Amino acid sequence: MAVRLWLITLAVTALLAVDREVPVSAVKTVFSRMPICEHMAESPTCPQTFNPACGTNGVTYDNECQLCLARMKTKQDIQITKDGKC
Repeated sequence: MAVRLWLITLAVTALLAVDREVPVSAVKTVFSRMPICEHMAESPTCPQTFNPACGTNGVTYDNECQLCLARMKTKQDIQITKDGKC
């Protein structure tokens, strides 16, 4: 009986300790992904579809193809931080 009570006390203590963890810093971690630009070598024209992509340069592009065009023109390593507006 004493062992069982000791295990319960230990488990509750562990749960309380986990609950008191310090929250992660307010700095948001940004994960980016490479746009798919292989098709751009053949035809540098983009469709008019609106499917916004946020670039690592802070610019919102109408679609991933427009972001690829910007990569080609500026010779910068612009990646996609998120789908949608920045």
